[in-house]
Amino acid sequence: MTVSLVIAGLAALWWCAAVATFAASLSGALLQPRIQRRRATATQTPPVSLLMPVKMVDPGFARAQESAFRQDLPSYEVIVAAAERASPAVDAMRAMAARSPVPARLIVAPGIGAVSPKLDNLSAAFEAAAHDVVVTKDSNITFSPDTARVMLKSLVDGVGMVCAVPVAVRAESLAGAIEAILINRDARLLLTASASGKGFGVGKVMIFRRSDLERAGGVAAMRYTIAEDSAFSKGLAKIGLRTVFAENTVDQEIGARTLAAVYGRQARWAVIRRAEEPLTFAFEPVACPVPAALAAGLAAPLVGLAGWAAVLLTLAGWYAIEVAVTALKRWELRPWTPLAFLGRDAVLLTAWARAWFTREVIWAGGRRDVRDVLRQG
Repeated sequence: MTVSLVIAGLAALWWCAAVATFAASLSGALLQPRIQRRRATATQTPPVSLLMPVKMVDPGFARAQESAFRQDLPSYEVIVAAAERASPAVDAMRAMAARSPVPARLIVAPGIGAVSPKLDNLSAAFEAAAHDVVVTKDSNITFSPDTARVMLKSLVDGVGMVCAVPVAVRAESLAGAIEAILINRDARLLLTASASGKGFGVGKVMIFRRSDLERAGGVAAMRYTIAEDSAFSKGLAKIGLRTVFAENTVDQEIGARTLAAVYGRQARWAVIRRAEEPLTFAFEPVACPVPAALAAGLAAPLVGLAGWAAVLLTLAGWYAIEVAVTALKRWELRPWTPLAFLGRDAVLLTAWARAWFTREVIWAGGRRDVRDVLRQG
């Protein structure tokens, strides 16, 4: 057996693994709402404290934050958490609260010295919440009126936290479109994990019981990690409670982004993923079409195809199917979507490769060693 045949055979195996992974992610994303709906058997809607940390006026801020005051819930309060009494974001929230009949409060506190700025912001709000069931929502997430009510159906016995998968909306630049496709790729993979019975802490929207979190060690036990959503999930797992994804997704406002900001976020989370899950991180390129296309080119002689033809067929077919599934899910498509696909894959692969050579992450303007920010106190 020649070296070229061995390489072609290995490339064929890679291509088959990539296509199988892709097919599984597509089917899982399409089937997840129906599967999770059958699991979501909670029939009562408890009173809720909806906590919203604010710092900056993000894209779509007004739309996203006003949606919190329009929830179809029988009883809930809104608590806005901030580190300062006056800022454009805080002033906007005061005006929204004044217009709304929903009980609302502003909590301003210095925090507990948590590594995660969001957790630091929310710590006092957790203490002030009137209800046991808590919903947290980021300021770039827009709810539909039934978002919280539908998510609460998944808070059944044995479940400690319900998260919503974010889906990108309203990108206003090419870099924003790349960010949107990155987020929606993650959404597809998360929905597939959910369909197979798995759940992870994804902090854009979280629902949990404060009493459960206290049994897991409380907020103070989570303050040493940069990824508070993952810490919540792991803490609840230690007391026998699962994390699940709801059947409904939520809109994540994108707006105009810069390529540097998009790459910076991916680079940061690539380093964190490598530190937390080194084995699965090593195989992440299997889910990316560019390596699959290169593998197709190397394996093409086995089926009598020209290498360039196999590369083009793989890329064109992969992207065409992604567009079709995006349309079926009723997620946004833009004229620059095909170009954004290529940008997405370039960003992903570059961030993945970089993560093997650094342990540094940039978070809230500071440089930190990932081993420090992920340790549990």
